[in-house]
Amino acid sequence: MNALISLLFFVITLLASVFIAQFPNSLSSYQAIHVIDGAGLYKKELTNGNTAYLQVIDLRKMRIDQVMGEVDNMGYGQGKYYQGEEKYYSPYFTNKLYSQVNNEYKKLYGNDVFSLINCSFFEQYQSSTQLSFPIKLNGVVVSGGNSPYGPIKEPKDKFYSTIRLKALVWDEQQAYITDYDSISGAPLNQKAVKNALVSYKYSDHPAKVLAQNQVNKYQVIGTLDKDGRKGDEQLLIMTVNQATLDEAASLLRNLGVKGDIITVDGGRSTYLFNSKMGNIVLPQLSNPQENPTFRHLPHYLGIRKARTQKLVPQILIDQPVGKVQVEQNRPYLILWRDNINSDVSIRLYGRNNKKLQDISARTASDGVYEWTPQIAVKPGYIIRVASRDKQSILGNLKF
Repeated sequence: MNALISLLFFVITLLASVFIAQFPNSLSSYQAIHVIDGAGLYKKELTNGNTAYLQVIDLRKMRIDQVMGEVDNMGYGQGKYYQGEEKYYSPYFTNKLYSQVNNEYKKLYGNDVFSLINCSFFEQYQSSTQLSFPIKLNGVVVSGGNSPYGPIKEPKDKFYSTIRLKALVWDEQQAYITDYDSISGAPLNQKAVKNALVSYKYSDHPAKVLAQNQVNKYQVIGTLDKDGRKGDEQLLIMTVNQATLDEAASLLRNLGVKGDIITVDGGRSTYLFNSKMGNIVLPQLSNPQENPTFRHLPHYLGIRKARTQKLVPQILIDQPVGKVQVEQNRPYLILWRDNINSDVSIRLYGRNNKKLQDISARTASDGVYEWTPQIAVKPGYIIRVASRDKQSILGNLKF
């Protein structure tokens, strides 16, 4: 047993040293907490009680999933940042408790799970919320965003009338951060771009611009080239518990990040989970005298190994808290989560479990489908997403 423990310690130390050696500026000042082939979590104690947690993700060996709450209201014509102001929809996504998302993610991917963080900024503190900026999920732009703090005609602060939003784009080989064009929707409007999120460059975050660069919890993201060839294969996520945005970004600069650095949702919503360490940073409970609560959030990023184990095939769909609003001849986003390899079918059922139509007889099991119903959808109807290989593996969304 002692020999086995020694071997495991040696392997972990070796993996950590390999990851450290890949950086132009050493990670030697960071403590390795959890290092696997393709990902590492590191910790650094800074001054004034600040702790920095760094995740280094090799996109060629890891997968990044966007985990979102189901849609109960499409917010037609309310999008502000995709293909022109008020030219797209800005749906209300169900806010999901961080522990529920964590449990579901581990249920789907088991020991392949590495970490989970909260991600997109959001607009309302209710059972469902609009997102601040556009998101592309597995090939579908699912929101045009709704923030008043961005380059729109009448922003809440004049500073934001001319800022340039940034888009983080990633696939199974690399990631990059680039300028976002709200008129054309580039780069989200490009067919080759499957997953992307729009956010602030760290220096444009309202906490820095309007709140005098206050100390808070933040999460900043940058990309890094690993092998000297064109393309940044590594995604670096820095989570700080008590720092300014400048300080958080400088930590990434010191590790060699040269391109843009963006922020994702932080403050009292900040969440960081690691499969070895458990919950590291938790969303804060709201003050009993205050509303809102910060533990129910609409958008998360899950990070996991490319599939290495046999998993129980599942399709998960949660029922939104509010009444699902679907209108005839207007688009609705069907969202689900699964871990199956086969395609799925999506069908509409009426009362008494009677099939009314094939929404899609075959589509990819990628968790998103935009549907425009040609018939009136009545209370009691059901959307059923089922595996093409085994119809008993399914999830239902009830109207």
